[in-house]
Amino acid sequence: MIKQTVLARSLRVMFAGGVAAGVGLAALPAMAQETAAPVARVEVTGSSIKRADVEGSLPVQVVSAADIKRTGATNTAELLTTLSANSMAGATNQAQGAGLSTYGMSSASLRGLGASKTLILVNGRRLGNYATDGTAVDVNSIPLASIDHVEVLKDGASGVYGSDAIGGVINFITRQNYQGVEVNGYTSVSRYGGGQTHKASIIGGWGDFDEDRYNITVSADFSKDNAIFGNQRDYASTGWNNNGLRDASATPSGNFSTFDPVTTRNANGVIPNALNTIGRGIGNPLSPNNCAANGSAFDANLGTCRYDSSPFVNLVPAAKRANVGGSFRFKLNDKAEFFMEGFVSRNETTQQAQPSPYSASFLSTDPAFQTQNLYPAIIVSPSSPYYPTGLATAAGVNGQPLTVSYRAFDGGGRIAKDTAIASHLAMGFRGTVKGYDYDVAYTHNSSDVTERAIQGYQNQTALVKLLSNNNAFNPLAQYQSADLARQIYATNYVGAVMNATLRNDSLAARISGDLYQLPAGMMKFAVGASMADENLSINPSQAYQSGDVSGYGGAQLPLSTSRNSSAVFAETIIPIIKNLEADVAVRHDRYPNASATNPKVSLRWQPVSQVLLRGSYGKGFREPSLPELYNQQTIGTSPNLTDPVTGQFGQFNQTYGGNRNLQPEKSEQSSLGIVVDPVKGLSVAVDWWKINVNNLVTTLTPSFTLAQAAAGNPLYTGLVTRDPARNITNIVGTNINAGSVKTEGVDLDLRWAILKSPTYGAFNLRLNGTYTSKYDLTLADGTVQRSVARTIDNDGNVLSAVNQGGVIFRWKDQLTLDWKYKQYGLSLTNNFQSGYWDSYRADADEPIAQHVGAFSTWDLQGTYGGIKNLTLTAGVKNLFNRKPPEVITGGSFFQTGYDPTYYDPHGQTGYVSASYQF
Repeated sequence: MIKQTVLARSLRVMFAGGVAAGVGLAALPAMAQETAAPVARVEVTGSSIKRADVEGSLPVQVVSAADIKRTGATNTAELLTTLSANSMAGATNQAQGAGLSTYGMSSASLRGLGASKTLILVNGRRLGNYATDGTAVDVNSIPLASIDHVEVLKDGASGVYGSDAIGGVINFITRQNYQGVEVNGYTSVSRYGGGQTHKASIIGGWGDFDEDRYNITVSADFSKDNAIFGNQRDYASTGWNNNGLRDASATPSGNFSTFDPVTTRNANGVIPNALNTIGRGIGNPLSPNNCAANGSAFDANLGTCRYDSSPFVNLVPAAKRANVGGSFRFKLNDKAEFFMEGFVSRNETTQQAQPSPYSASFLSTDPAFQTQNLYPAIIVSPSSPYYPTGLATAAGVNGQPLTVSYRAFDGGGRIAKDTAIASHLAMGFRGTVKGYDYDVAYTHNSSDVTERAIQGYQNQTALVKLLSNNNAFNPLAQYQSADLARQIYATNYVGAVMNATLRNDSLAARISGDLYQLPAGMMKFAVGASMADENLSINPSQAYQSGDVSGYGGAQLPLSTSRNSSAVFAETIIPIIKNLEADVAVRHDRYPNASATNPKVSLRWQPVSQVLLRGSYGKGFREPSLPELYNQQTIGTSPNLTDPVTGQFGQFNQTYGGNRNLQPEKSEQSSLGIVVDPVKGLSVAVDWWKINVNNLVTTLTPSFTLAQAAAGNPLYTGLVTRDPARNITNIVGTNINAGSVKTEGVDLDLRWAILKSPTYGAFNLRLNGTYTSKYDLTLADGTVQRSVARTIDNDGNVLSAVNQGGVIFRWKDQLTLDWKYKQYGLSLTNNFQSGYWDSYRADADEPIAQHVGAFSTWDLQGTYGGIKNLTLTAGVKNLFNRKPPEVITGGSFFQTGYDPTYYDPHGQTGYVSASYQF
């Protein structure tokens, strides 16, 4: 029998409430009294040892089932945005994926260190990475309907969990031993249209594990999200504003350039149909008054016709999700059980964007033009009725062929559909033998992702063959003649673009229990081992392998690779003196290319019942992923740049792909914290943290590599090859280890049971916030980018951290006040983030950052449970209809006018849901 103090019980609520009964804040006032009831030993995220004092020595935030419901979240990715420790820097969401090859993935990034350094677990067991990415988990594969609570370890845990737990751990705990049936329905509508969500779920459970010796729990979750487009939101409906603040316009049809073909013979004595340079722009003959003729608009910032793609971009893509999960537990005897648990999910995401653009600069990156001996440009001959004689005369090239830009409106807007099927299965035995706890389990994970091009992705060589020197082609018109339009549409590539599969199988075993009685208490231990096998297969279509599909960049080659890994670990809790204990863990991981041993030490001291002090220190590592190591190396084309040796301007051959010689990323982390119960019903936790990561896996920009090599830096001279005339023949741009990141800050977790009254009900307050004081990213050349609350450096360059996904906010929190009286409930939530310095104005002469103010939204939710077995919920997200601040973003996203990493374009959204139990 164990007695719990006020602090022990409040800590249980704060940091492990989901694994013990009585998480609800309504129970907080009862903490003032001690109880002699037995306390079950449980395992908490961050430790492998079961124990009764579950508060432990590491900061663990628990998001209970009630907390999840208050957010109004309809999928797991949306739920994770409510965590202050989670950042979009280094992560991605489906909104950001508009126009980019994210294949429908959504990921998490604790401390902004990246999705590859955030470990995602379900019931303490690893999930497989997303097949097309290979480095991170798609969190939307986890069925929300089956989640009981979420435990977030805000401390690196490589010493316990292994490779990718540098930034922290998010552990989703599913419902266990559920009895009965619960049906849920949800629907929402946004104030300005689009983005409606409809969702239904059911969970059923049979058998009481303790009484009947078995339990079966099954859940199913189905949802449909409608798309939102830029033209449905005034703040995102245009790529530029004519006051000069921002300009994200794109190239329209009708921009003419000089035609500069290669005129020298190659080694075979043949003059190839290739370009010497992309040519010199000579203008667009459309005047400001008739820009609309080719589907563009007048951009006053630049004084010319530009294409505004913003109205046609997905702010939120259409998505359909179906998830089925379940668990089976059977008690073999009083000390042993067999268990099986898992889920299967199918997520379908439809991305839509503007029609594909074409110009010599875009087409020159397509290797198919060289293999087919075609000029990578749409050529307009002097005989064309649309030849711009005036522009050509002014440029001194009248009577010579020209090249022209074009946007394929007749090919339709781009539509691509991503289908991701994920599965997770864990099965094994657990129990106690001779007083020791054991767990032996086999885990299988799979991810299967397919992207299909539906419309608007042309075969580029086919389109250029059709339009070059075709006098029927009018580059100044938005739409061509009916006959030519049909031919343009026929060049669309329709079919599978990419299929990728990733399989992961592992076997793990561990045992824990009492080790030795010390004067201050019992010394406890855990030891374990695991083996894993990972297989990755990436199968691009032949069209994608050719590099000839518009919008997909360079050629993508197939990849089939695998690896085995193994690990052993040990952990012990050592009572040093009364109320002071140490938790020491060490783990050794072995991969084919590397091995590492990482320690973790944490201390917990409770000098009085109302105060707990804790601290930790550990080291970690992340072994590079299979794609980072083994992606096929291909020769592509660099962006336009100037060779610092010869002064030549243009594009050059560049090698892309994996690097088998990559070394692991290495980390060092530490934390100090205090938890106090100053008064009855109030618990406050403050934790300082610091994480350093070195040897980052990254790529170098070709301009940086050229500059360093030209300066004679021996680390880079071997990355640039030249011919005898000193012309560049290749730039190595494969993955390398370079740079580091240092971040630190403070977490605040406050829970206060303000009042519990039979007359007025129960009032509770919760605050969860993160203050980031440092996020310093060191680049390969030693430049340090101080990245907190800013998006550009002093020279106006977009920070690497921002390019990786989003802003590092100095302060971010969520504050919730809720009230419960009999069958009524009401909650009010504030989501707040501090201001930051954005990019510079489009019309600026100097890169002076623009300030974006602090931003917050309020959510309101009410519940009623006065009808037997039925609970009704209604709520409003973004209650006061706050529109986002106008931002510049540095061109990081296809969406414009706002930042899609932190603002939800649904805006003010009302929703209703019903839950019925029987």
